[in-house]
Amino acid sequence: SGRMKCGVSDDDGALPAASAKKRATDDDDYYGSYYDNAGLAADFREGGGLPDGLSYTSGAEPTLLADEDGSYSLQMPADETAHLSMNLGYEQGITSWSVEDDGKLHTFTLVLAIRLENLPTTNLPLFTGGPASSAEGKNALEAVQIFKNGGVGALGQCGTAETAIKPGRWAWIVVTRKLGELITYVNGRKCAMVKLELKKGKDKIKKGKAEEAPKEGDKKDGDKEPTVNTAFAIDPKLCALLTGESGEREACGVSIKYVALKTSRWEDESKVRTELLKIRNTDEIADDAADARDAMSAQMSLQPLYGKPPPAWLHPTFCAAFADHCIEGTGLDQMGSAHTSLEFFSLALKRMLSNRSLSQLFGGALTHSDWQSCNALLLAIDDAKKLAHRFSQAMQSGHARMSLSQLMTTLKKQKAGEAKVIPSALSGTPILFVVERLEDEPDFARFVVVSTSPRFLKYHDAFGEPPKLRFRTCLVLDRVPWARVSDEAFWGLSWYCAITGEGNWNMSPERMLYEVLLSFLAGKPLDEALAEARAADAEAAAAAHA
Repeated sequence: SGRMKCGVSDDDGALPAASAKKRATDDDDYYGSYYDNAGLAADFREGGGLPDGLSYTSGAEPTLLADEDGSYSLQMPADETAHLSMNLGYEQGITSWSVEDDGKLHTFTLVLAIRLENLPTTNLPLFTGGPASSAEGKNALEAVQIFKNGGVGALGQCGTAETAIKPGRWAWIVVTRKLGELITYVNGRKCAMVKLELKKGKDKIKKGKAEEAPKEGDKKDGDKEPTVNTAFAIDPKLCALLTGESGEREACGVSIKYVALKTSRWEDESKVRTELLKIRNTDEIADDAADARDAMSAQMSLQPLYGKPPPAWLHPTFCAAFADHCIEGTGLDQMGSAHTSLEFFSLALKRMLSNRSLSQLFGGALTHSDWQSCNALLLAIDDAKKLAHRFSQAMQSGHARMSLSQLMTTLKKQKAGEAKVIPSALSGTPILFVVERLEDEPDFARFVVVSTSPRFLKYHDAFGEPPKLRFRTCLVLDRVPWARVSDEAFWGLSWYCAITGEGNWNMSPERMLYEVLLSFLAGKPLDEALAEARAADAEAAAAAHA
């Protein structure tokens, strides 16, 4: 074979111990280096063109622009078909042994140096792993993307607040993937960790492995085994990058100066920083200069000459959040609204996530996964603020379309794994709906009703013994078909429940919501759906303790 080498042998034909050890070391170094270097690298900083294996798909010619530091970058045009497409083969070191049975790379490192002049108003996809056509329809639900808050992640995980991309600054994004996990890094810092759960089905045998006879105790044919989750696996023959809508790219002002794909995985944050240092050493100087300019601009601000805004603890919402047991009957409990409450919680959570000292004070024991969950919650609350303000304006004017049009657009753009908080009302009393599109089954959703008034809790589960009963403020419906959640007729009737007051109706708004609309979502009477959910929870709890 190609791995054989010449050497002095003993009488029995074997290599001496020292020679054998050196041979093994040389082979490991050679083949390890070969597989580490397999892939593609495109560096536009020196004004170079596209390398073999990377093409530019657009009606317009690619434009190279000079930056302040003398380097060049590739400007993405407004053409809706514009994107980068990879077609890698043997010339780039991609062989049949580099890919899995499905012909895709399941383990890889993708490096992308990108600059956004403005953060996207809707999530900006980076790649799905397949061609540009896979960015449409169902496959668009699984995309590594830049979120509206600057986070880089997928499946609703937008990473931590401190690693978010800043407008007008170059960001070095690294995406690593292995079996069961995808991690994103921004400028050498871990951003988002996305778990890729095993899916149900029949597992396949990897190339090169002979099929073994079933052993005693193995599952029989017909039993479903968990299979590898192929989400975000890259097809080296046809993988599109930056397939976002042209209007969104034009508004963001997307520029690229480096793209690389490696068939090996950079294992941790230390490895990512080491490798990025080799690539971006000249950009460190530009980043330091930009930080110095920002610091100088802050010192030249005239803000200290003006009066400071009132402290947050003077606002009634602060009392409602931290002293709700002390304000009953004082009038402060009647002064709140959904949009002001969401504004306050967004402000408090944003301060905690952006201020490192506050973060250590309130969450010193939190893990990286906890911090990225907090950041995802902040993103959901920020989206809910806009919906709440629009809903409040629509309630005052009586124009339902003002609120429903924005709501339907939000649901249409919701991706797998994302959760949306939707402010609403019931006979004028604020309530919340939480809609989470399931990560592994994007055609289904989890729908949660959050009640803010005791008079609506009779439909919710209760536990305890009389006379002390405790009701759950949240009513959860699992596996609701997404087609029903996104049905405009459902939200039109929920608007009717919001604006209609109590009166002598054949069916009160309360009954309309809980007995009709929620039954429509569940596909069966609400009592029956909740009974099945309780039975499933009891069965799962028993299995966990078994």
